[in-house]
Amino acid sequence: MENTVKELKNRIYSFGAAYKPSDVFRDFVELAAIAVLNSYIRDDDWENREERYHVIRRQYKEEAFKIFPELLGVLASGCIRAVKVGNYEDFLGELYMDLGASNERNGQFFTPMSISRVIARLAGIDTVEKLTNKRFVSLLEPCCGSGANLLAFAEHIADSGKIPSLHMAAVAVDIDVLCVWMCFVQCHFYGIPAKIIHGDSLKLEFHTAWRTVHWLRGGFEDDMKAEIVADKKAAFDAEQQHHRETKITAPLLTLEEQLVLF
Repeated sequence: MENTVKELKNRIYSFGAAYKPSDVFRDFVELAAIAVLNSYIRDDDWENREERYHVIRRQYKEEAFKIFPELLGVLASGCIRAVKVGNYEDFLGELYMDLGASNERNGQFFTPMSISRVIARLAGIDTVEKLTNKRFVSLLEPCCGSGANLLAFAEHIADSGKIPSLHMAAVAVDIDVLCVWMCFVQCHFYGIPAKIIHGDSLKLEFHTAWRTVHWLRGGFEDDMKAEIVADKKAAFDAEQQHHRETKITAPLLTLEEQLVLF
């Protein structure tokens, strides 16, 4: 991990004194997120994202802008190597904190991967048992940061002898759109089916969703929506059995259900 983070940091500082490292980092992550998403999704916001990409590009001299693809290559290579050795490292989170780019107003301090790994193993203690009866297991991260908990869970899935891109689906939220982009980009390169939402889990306010290609092609959203509908119908039918003379409304949606349906 140290070599990848060090290489990313060196390239960010190679932009020179004309560019603030934390600004370069933010632009890199946004550019990466746009480039990745626009490569496989052609939705109503495609042109807006593309225009945003060029707005950022015009802020840099041509020679400086050429460093951004190099940064993306370093990150992608680092993720590939990490998967091969079985350690899903949080490169962007480490670099984010190292550069002092965190948002102090939001009290940001990212969870170290060592802690995330412990959480993943505790939360996923019955993962193998669940996967004997289900195609995949799902997880919700209401404050995802750069995605350390998602990466740790994917590592746990792999350690269990399963393939994360086939056997897990993550739904995550963060109030800071930079964190959303970091989490999305890393999930993409680690092959994690994920839907990362920019929003506020406490206020239940959601703005945009960034879906990885593995999430879309794996059909996870459709399966989860179908399960929600079936569960709500079963709960509603059960209520009607007990209260036929009472006007029953559909059960309220949980946070995870709202995010899946968003």
